[in-house]
Amino acid sequence: MKKAIALFALVLCILAGLVSGSLALYTKEIDNIGTGSVLAKKFTLTAEGTEGYEDNVLIAPSETVTAAFTVSNYSGDDVTEVDMDLEIEITIGAATDKYAIPHITAALLDEEGNPITGAVSSVSDGSGTITLTIDRAFEANVKSTLAYKIALTWESHEDDIDFQGPNYGNKYSVKIIGTQSV
Repeated sequence: MKKAIALFALVLCILAGLVSGSLALYTKEIDNIGTGSVLAKKFTLTAEGTEGYEDNVLIAPSETVTAAFTVSNYSGDDVTEVDMDLEIEITIGAATDKYAIPHITAALLDEEGNPITGAVSSVSDGSGTITLTIDRAFEANVKSTLAYKIALTWESHEDDIDFQGPNYGNKYSVKIIGTQSV
């Protein structure tokens, strides 16, 4: 009987060791090793119309009118903290309460006045859009400004006289979309 009790105690100790992982009695728990947090990175995009970017600029057949604008990834000391893709969409159409001058064509130019070959233009009869998509246009934490020009040209035709005067005019608008590069 003593052997049975001793054997039972030995088996009980072995089972307790297996269940608890050890026969040691030391235990230590650390509730808080410190705190942490996350903050949102800055995402800054600004744009501004500059030279020639105004209303009611006069144009005649065979003339070109340009309007410059800039796009930046900063405002003051706040610089975007992620890489940014950029989409520029220029819409051209009839001015408010006017008919579009049908012989107006449009182009997107770089700051030196050279056509941007990556711009997709669908302007006809004085209306349409120009779209430019630039992957990683801006690098994170680096202040940068891109400069562009819109060139509106009245291509001369025999019927140009039919579109002169205050009933005809075209307007343009520029939409800038910045998206975090992934």
